[in-house]
Amino acid sequence: RKARECGLYTVLRVFILDSMSLKNVPRQVRAAEPDMLEMLPGIMPRIIRNVKRTVKVPVIAGGLISGKEDVIRALSAGAISVSATDPAVWEM
Repeated sequence: RKARECGLYTVLRVFILDSMSLKNVPRQVRAAEPDMLEMLPGIMPRIIRNVKRTVKVPVIAGGLISGKEDVIRALSAGAISVSATDPAVWEM
């Protein structure tokens, strides 16, 4: 909330570890009111689609993205972008 008060864009980062963490995503988004949601790991297209149906903010797929196929699948599932620490992904 402080970042929003300062005029900054906010990203809520969530780790989908199990069905309980997936179920809690909408509640976390409502509480934090972020501009975007970063979902990790980002290599689960079915879960990306599920999250997109339950939240009204853009979704970024992050974590374990390591190749072009991962990027294509995440974007095809509805993510607006991907985040990765692998420099090879940055060059795609």
